[in-house]
Amino acid sequence: LDDVPREPDAVAWTSNYTLATADEGDLDGGSRGFTLFSKNGKVLFKAGNTVEHLVTRIGHYPEDRSENKGNEPEGIEFGQYSKDKILFVGSERSSVVAVYQLRHQWPKAKFLQVLPAGVGPEGLLAVPQRNLFVVASEVDDRGDKIRSSISIYKRMKGQPTYPTVKSADREDGLPIPWGALSALAADPEDPYKAYTAYDSFYRQSRIFELDLSDFPALITNEIVLTDGGMTVDLDVEGLAVRTGGGFWVVSEGAGTVGDTDRPFETLNLLLKVDDEGEILEEIKLPKSVNDLQRRFGFEGVAECVSKDDKKVKNKRGKKDDDCDFVYVAFQREWVDDPAGKVRIGRYDTESEKWAFYYYPIDTPTSPNGGWVGLSEIIALGDKKFAVIERDNQGGPDARIKKIYEFSVAGLTPQPQDSKTPFPVLEKELVRNLIPDLTADNGFVLEKVEGL
Repeated sequence: LDDVPREPDAVAWTSNYTLATADEGDLDGGSRGFTLFSKNGKVLFKAGNTVEHLVTRIGHYPEDRSENKGNEPEGIEFGQYSKDKILFVGSERSSVVAVYQLRHQWPKAKFLQVLPAGVGPEGLLAVPQRNLFVVASEVDDRGDKIRSSISIYKRMKGQPTYPTVKSADREDGLPIPWGALSALAADPEDPYKAYTAYDSFYRQSRIFELDLSDFPALITNEIVLTDGGMTVDLDVEGLAVRTGGGFWVVSEGAGTVGDTDRPFETLNLLLKVDDEGEILEEIKLPKSVNDLQRRFGFEGVAECVSKDDKKVKNKRGKKDDDCDFVYVAFQREWVDDPAGKVRIGRYDTESEKWAFYYYPIDTPTSPNGGWVGLSEIIALGDKKFAVIERDNQGGPDARIKKIYEFSVAGLTPQPQDSKTPFPVLEKELVRNLIPDLTADNGFVLEKVEGL
């Protein structure tokens, strides 16, 4: 549009004759991008909505800011690296820096890559004589798992390693919007296909199809979850591909029974969903279990089936134990659960009965305290499962981000009203993820939630 104010927040000379502005775009509208001017004020190039589309495509769009400043370009910097004229545009609300190559003989900016930054990047500094670029990010809130940071980038040859996920376009030419991915599931037939979903922040629940054949992984399709044809607002925290087609989805309940600070609002749900996203069946926990709800509920789902994906029968005509069970992981202890033990629930799709195991979680070791819980479960076959166990700490306070394995072989889960205690699973460490998360010297994110 030509009739909205740019409201620039920063300016940088790009030559003796041209300059660039980072256009914040406040409550009155605005371009939410950047503009190249001649020294006399003539517009040579305007980014338009391309920065907004960029951060949407890589999952960084600040949806709660959409009505005012959007991604909010807050800083701009120019540097000449050898013969290359490079412009950096910092997005305060999307926490990234977009990098462009300028060609003054043709007044335009060619997008090169996007750099992940700390939260709230404002200070940008080019150091071309050392092939470096520096970003200062201002937001510091230890309680919210965010620390202020200075990020230093070095210019090198090769392909960018960020983002790791981006989206393709919808039919209208706009990028598929996504963010806050909270679940992950492999396609059992195609090694280059997976599925993911975002959590309750975005209101309209969706499952995304991922193409893993190239880097970055590409979101190629979106499946809107519906109930009777109507869209639903769920807190999707677990996803598994269902034998025979469709998905198992778990939605985490909100609130704690009897807690006035975090009042009970919604139940934890296991959902049987078809390929088109329509909910075929809504499965609840027994009332005796719901009466014990704490807000840290369902965080993963897995389907355990026989190795040949068929209902195998033994000599007595009874189905093999591997068949017809769906397993869910609870994040933390519920009311009356022993300290340090969280539930793994097993749902029998034939008897429609729930039974439970206890899983022993690690003790918190972060200098900032906090808690440890589960955030994912997947089936490995042969009655074995893997889970993600993590603390609720980020950055330098993060200590526990691990993959563990356990087996349910020889153990019989118990219903809530059983006089027999829930069996306690034995776990084995598969991988400590902290070295992986710190390998690129970036910020260690709190929520590892997909496997």
